[in-house]
Order: sequence, then C-alpha cells, then structure tokens
Amino acid sequence: MLAIIISKKDIASVNISKVLLSSYDWDKNGNIYIYDDRLLYFIEDEHLYHDNVDVEIEKLGYSIDTIIFASRHSSKEERKTLSVHPIGNFGKAEYGGKDGKLVKTNARLMRNALELLKEKSTDTDYETSYEATHHGPWLETPAFFIEVGSTERQWNDMEACRIVAEVIMEMKEANYGVAIGVGGGHYAPRFTDIAMKNGIAFGHIAARYALPYLDEEMLIKMVEATPDCEKIYFHGKHPEIENIARKIGIY
Repeated sequence: MLAIIISKKDIASVNISKVLLSSYDWDKNGNIYIYDDRLLYFIEDEHLYHDNVDVEIEKLGYSIDTIIFASRHSSKEERKTLSVHPIGNFGKAEYGGKDGKLVKTNARLMRNALELLKEKSTDTDYETSYEATHHGPWLETPAFFIEVGSTERQWNDMEACRIVAEVIMEMKEANYGVAIGVGGGHYAPRFTDIAMKNGIAFGHIAARYALPYLDEEMLIKMVEATPDCEKIYFHGKHPEIENIARKIGIY
C-alpha cells in the first residue's frame, strides 16, 4: 500500500488533500483514509520533522510499501516548479532527518511521478524536475517528496495542486534502469533530462554543494538507499568520486 502524508501546517499539502478527498470516494477510519491501494494520513506538524511516520501508520494496522510526502517547495528564486526528490542528509541534518543518513527511496515510482508531472503540466508555465536529496524526515520505509513550488501563490494554485493529486493517484512503478546522480545544481536538470530521454529512474542525487561529504562510505549509502541501483551518472568531472564508483562497481 502507498501512504500519502498530508501536513496540516503546509498550505500546498492541505490543498492537495482537498483535491484528493473531493475527487475520490475514500473510506475514513479515524485519521486514516483508504481508497484502493492508497492511504491518506494527516499529521499536525511539518513533514520535515515528523520522523518515523511509517511506524505510526503500521501501529494502526496498515502495511506500507512506500511513503509519499505531498508538500510545498520553498525557494528564494521563486521558481514555479513541480518536483520530486528523495529524502536524507549528506551532512548535518539542518532541516529534519539524521546527520549523514539517507532514507531509502522508490526510484521507479518517483521516475513515473516525474513523467506524469511533466505530461500534465504541458499547458502551464511550471517547470518539472528532480531535486537533489536535501532534508528529512527520517523513516525506514522507502519514501520521496512530491512538491509544488515555490511561493504562497503557487501553493494556493489549485490547478497545480490538482496535477500533483492526480499524479499521486495515477503513478505506478515501471521497468526503468535505476541510477544515482552526482554533481550539478539543486534542481538537477541534467539528471532530469537523462531520466526523460533514456528511461532512467534516479534515486539519490548529490548536488555540487554535497560533494565534500561523498567519500566511499557515503557513496555506498547512496547505492544502498536506492534499491536496484545499477549505475552512477555525473554532472561535471569528479575524478576522485569516479574512482570510488569504479571500486564499488557502479561506474
């Protein structure tokens, strides 16, 4: 079962939930809503700091395969974005999660979500992209964020929130090759292009600002937190990291 986490403190998250609840015939059980193989779960605090939400849900008697955090995205650049990204911290956990810990992700499902976002936003001026791995929360179940960004105007754009809600309900795993990415900017345009053109599902992505943390141990963590990872792609030249990738057999 796929669990969708809605934060009552997140404007976009709440608006996405409004679309979900009004568009599908959910069965309600306390704070849990069920429709087919989707579970909708509301939390009172922010996503980033709500660790172990998978344990909470399982204690209520539900078995979860993947957790989706429906969320806003904030950016000083004020870009209009629809994005997906894995969860974790390469260094210090400044925005939730744990220091130097990466959460497992479902790369194939995330890749299909990205493709659907792109298809459904064709007639809008929103950009669609991966983002690099960069914040919490911490949990054991494979997870990723799907976001509307980057200002309050976009968080209240019900058309954008409708697109995200539809993607959440329609996405499914497909048979993509799985990889990790190293280098480039936060919005990972190179890896987004490779994914779309070559049928690659990226899991964890380390942007250039995370490169100081990429020793052998951390690269292995990226692979282990990206189930079925077969390959690594680079944006730019990174000889030391390339040598480590060869050593662990993904280059």
